This record gives sequence, structure tokens and C-alpha cells, in this order.
Amino acid sequence: MKKIIGEFFRHFFSNPILPLLVILCSVVAMFFTADDREPKATQEKLESIRAVQQVRLSTIYSTAATTSTSTTSTSTTETTTTTVSVKSVPDGSVSVAPGGSNEPVPTAPQNGTTTEAAPDTQQQAEQPVISLPLTDYNVYSGADSPNSSFYQERLTILGDSIAYGFNAYGYIPSGHNIAKESMALGNMYKESFFFNLGGGAMNAVDATIYTNPSLVYISIGMNDIPGYNQKERGPDCYASDVYAIAQQIVDSVPDVTVVIGSITPVSANNYYTTNAIIDSFNYALETTVNSYASPQILYFNANSVLKDPATGAIYGSISGGDGLHVSGTGYGWVLNALFNYLDTTDTKSRIEAHEGTAE
Repeated sequence: MKKIIGEFFRHFFSNPILPLLVILCSVVAMFFTADDREPKATQEKLESIRAVQQVRLSTIYSTAATTSTSTTSTSTTETTTTTVSVKSVPDGSVSVAPGGSNEPVPTAPQNGTTTEAAPDTQQQAEQPVISLPLTDYNVYSGADSPNSSFYQERLTILGDSIAYGFNAYGYIPSGHNIAKESMALGNMYKESFFFNLGGGAMNAVDATIYTNPSLVYISIGMNDIPGYNQKERGPDCYASDVYAIAQQIVDSVPDVTVVIGSITPVSANNYYTTNAIIDSFNYALETTVNSYASPQILYFNANSVLKDPATGAIYGSISGGDGLHVSGTGYGWVLNALFNYLDTTDTKSRIEAHEGTAE
């Protein structure tokens, strides 16, 4: 047997074509029969990486739908339906979401103090956000201010995905929403962030002016932190750019009140930024607004409304789930505090002057 095997290899390797054919056949066989599936461990690792990569600032706001009560208002030209959701709770406050859903909201903290809400006990089901007609929004009846509905009816929101939450949770109609996911100061003039409210595609500032608003709330900055958080730019440059937008609106719309809201807090150990950095941006923003002392451009500290003083981070019960965004409950807190703050200013009389209804 050894002699036979030896003779075979002697004749096999004496002809250079035969080994080459064997190698080629092996390569072809491997090509057509190889298993291209990832090993289970590797596949699970890749899936976890993909899941992390999908967490972006442009989170789609969604919430569970519950029952609502509809009331109908009729004008000489059209009939519209306004969805009103009211859910009584011990302190008389409510928060609302798209499609008429609602959830209890504790009264917003006042005078710099905070009261922690009970953690959410039920995960909200997700559903696509639906654009709301101009007259279709949920009336917020839980605010302390007697002028709550007056302000809410006129409130126009300008900003990023956090600002967009006011519309996504049903607090304002789509016609008053000049906010988009991932919008930042550096891209708000790009075509991908244009708005069409009936007068053609416009950038965010022009679209805001187009609506002839009497009350504007600006909330923008979370997406700007990485770009501005540099020595050559920094928080002061960010604050100046935000104020310039507010001033442009004031220059174009008589008697408008523009409220610049602070950047909202994030969860502790957040992957995106830190609350210390956010605080530095908000300090620059407040200092800039106060330095101009314009009666039409106001600073509102939304951050303090949502921040737990014990941790320095956003309350867990009002976090949107990704450590960056705010739940529907949190927007109720912000509105309650905002309306109370506006009552300490001459905003209401300025709105009435804007609309020609001042006595």
C-alpha cells in the first residue's frame, strides 16, 4: 500500500497541471458551498451596535390613544372639529397627547422649587404622529394661570425635536408648529428644514413671521451643543445667534412677544452631552437676553422646571425614554410654569394690541 501511495504522489507532483486543477476545484467548491451567515455571537454583537446607532436626537414622539370628547365650531366659511381631552385628577391638572389621549400631570414647580411626580407605571404604546389641522389641538385645562387658554391658543413654537414635542403631544396645532426633528441653528435655513404653511416653502424664521404670531416660544440648542462647544465659538456665540433670530421676528412682527426657552436637562451619564455643559449654554443665553432688556424678548428657564435638584438631571418620571427628550407630562409642567411667568409680564396686553382687541 505504501508503494502504491508513493507512486501516486510521485506521478501526481511530477505533472504541475494536476495540483493546479485540485486547487482551482477547491476554491470553486468553497465559493459555492460556504456558509455566509454570521456566527451567533457576532450577529448578536452587531445587532446591539445597530440598536445603539438608531438612538438619535430625532426621536419620533408617539403615545397611546385614549377616549376624547369632540366639540364642533362652525363659521360662515367652514366647519372644523376641535378635539378636547380633559381628565380630572386631584390637583385639577392634565397633560394631553396626539389623538386626544391624556395623562395626569402634577402642578408645575414654582419659584425654583420642584415636586417629583410619581414614576410612570405603564409603557405608552407607540403610534405614528399625525399632522393636526389648525383648529385641532387639546386644550390644557390644568394650568394655574387664568389666562392659560388665551396663551395656548396663540402659542407658536419654533425649534428642534424637543420643541416639536408641543405639537406631537397635542398642545399646539400643526399650523403653529415651526419645529422639526434634528433642526439646529446651523441647518435651519437649509431646504430640508423648510416649512409650507400655505405661502410656499420657507425657512423656519420666515415661516414663523409668515404666521403673524403674537406669541412665539423658541426652544433650540440641543443639536447645537457639539458644534458650538468649542473655544472659538462656545456658549456666548450660541446665545447671540439665538437672540438674533428672536430679534428678526420682533423686527418683522409688531407687538409680538418672543420667549426664548432654556435648553432642557438630560439624564445623568447621558451619551450625548452633560447637564453641566447645558447649564453653561443656558447661563450664556439668560445673560444675553437680560443684557438687551427688551420687553418683547423674554428668557424662560424651562430647564429648572424639569430638573431634579437632588440629581441635577431630568426627572426620571418625565424623561422621554432616551435620556434627551421630554414626556407629555413634562410639557404640561413647562406650559404651566410658562403661563404663570407670562402673567408677571405685559405679554397679554401686547397680544391684545397685536390683535387690535386692547381696550
